Amino acid sequence: DAFQRRRGFEHHFGKQRTKNLSKGVLLIRFEMPFTVQCLRCQHYIRQGTRYNADKKKVGMYFTTPLYEFAMNCGNIVHPARSANGSAHCNQRFVIRTDPKNDDYELAEGLRKKVEVWDNKDSETLELNDPETRRRMDADPMFRVEKTLRDLQKERSDKERLADLQELQADREDAYGWNCAMRKAHRVKRKEEERIEEEERLKGKPNFAVPLVPQDEEDMQKARQVSFSTDYEKIEVAARRSALKAQPVLSGDKKTAAVAKLVAKRKRLQQHSRMVRARVAG
Repeated sequence: DAFQRRRGFEHHFGKQRTKNLSKGVLLIRFEMPFTVQCLRCQHYIRQGTRYNADKKKVGMYFTTPLYEFAMNCGNIVHPARSANGSAHCNQRFVIRTDPKNDDYELAEGLRKKVEVWDNKDSETLELNDPETRRRMDADPMFRVEKTLRDLQKERSDKERLADLQELQADREDAYGWNCAMRKAHRVKRKEEERIEEEERLKGKPNFAVPLVPQDEEDMQKARQVSFSTDYEKIEVAARRSALKAQPVLSGDKKTAAVAKLVAKRKRLQQHSRMVRARVAG
């Protein structure tokens, strides 16, 4: 590791990898070779799950070294079921290599899940069992019949595989399917953007009932309707007061000034009346 660091390479474990190297323990990434079950939390750990494991040499089988891998279960459980009262199970797993049987020995904390299946259900190659092989060696006719049945099955499987490959080749148009999917997605996205833009322009709804679409005839009728406000009423009252204050015959500038003053006073009275009515309401 020191040599690799001098060359510019650094393990992702860093110095923790060789922390206990003086004791013969090396920190590695261990991948579960098969599906196992934790004996504490009963959780199934699938094949290929990776753990940080302590690797240690524990013996020799002739000239083959025996290695032991120790790790902890990382399944989240109730603290009462945990090995140390934490949020994880933390059951200690110990797995040793078994070169005698070309397998792994589950030494502590877990057991192997036994999975059985039928070759006919999985449609895989069915190997001859010891009894069938013994009969084939002892009976030449049985061996010929078995060979013919295997040849017929192989021929049928090859024909079926050829049909499937031909069907797949007919349907395999990756570029066309991709173009069709992208076109459909673009149309859908543009429609969604149009609806979002319409909703944004409409703004927040002001009524509890949905509004009908706009109509040109309704818009023309709405333009013809005029609503009078309180300010227009004030102007009308002021003009009437000014006309009443003017003499019947044409007068001088003094009479016109009096009429303007009367109109202004009437306008102020109307304004004060509106303010009082608004405050009272």
